Amino acid sequence: MSTPAREERLARIRTQRLAQLGTLLAGFAHEVRNPLSTIGLNLQLVLEDFREPETPRDKRTQKRLATVEGEVRRLQKILEEFLSFARAPEPKLVPIDLNAKVQAIVDFHQPEMREAGLSLRFYPGAVIGSVPADWDHLQAAIVNLLRNAKEATPPGGEILVSTLREGGVVNLRVTDTGAGIPADMLGRVFEPYFSTKRAGTGLGLPTVRRVVEEHGGTLTLQSEPGKGTQFCMRLPAGPLAGDGTENA
Repeated sequence: MSTPAREERLARIRTQRLAQLGTLLAGFAHEVRNPLSTIGLNLQLVLEDFREPETPRDKRTQKRLATVEGEVRRLQKILEEFLSFARAPEPKLVPIDLNAKVQAIVDFHQPEMREAGLSLRFYPGAVIGSVPADWDHLQAAIVNLLRNAKEATPPGGEILVSTLREGGVVNLRVTDTGAGIPADMLGRVFEPYFSTKRAGTGLGLPTVRRVVEEHGGTLTLQSEPGKGTQFCMRLPAGPLAGDGTENA
């Protein structure tokens, strides 16, 4: 019969094993990355020799080498995102002006969105105050959501970013008018290595959720096929100017 002490000991052992496994996998990925980079570099050099194929055999060889190089690049992307997911340092939170930071992200990405035929707009909430955040981590998470929105939205669509303070929480929403996510997949989008995109690694959204949770917040999702998707980061808010305490 199980006892609380025994269950606690078994849980501690499982936690230690998972930590060891994570360290082992991260080390394995790091060791694989170097030879994979060498393979990719040499494939590029060989492809240079077939840049202007003259015979049918050369054309077949070029096509096959290009396919292999594409797969190597895909593996490199998976490894980089895995290492980012597994080895991210603890966030160092400092108060930031979230509206100003998000505005800078939107301004930077607007030309790219326009080139893709998309409208990117930001609606900053009033009286947001500061937000305790590690901006390097949070910025990468926001950019990830914008990239997902861009890939999901056809030309002529819109991507909307907004902030809104509700008591002691700031909501940061990224909404698109893309294809949406089928209901039977909604429960899986945060699972590592699950992706609805052909070239997706399946680590982007789990990483975004981890970043938000490390900030003491939550990440939620709403989507309707044919209408679009909205991600909402709920982040703990800092004190308002002149308040001295967080609003509850």
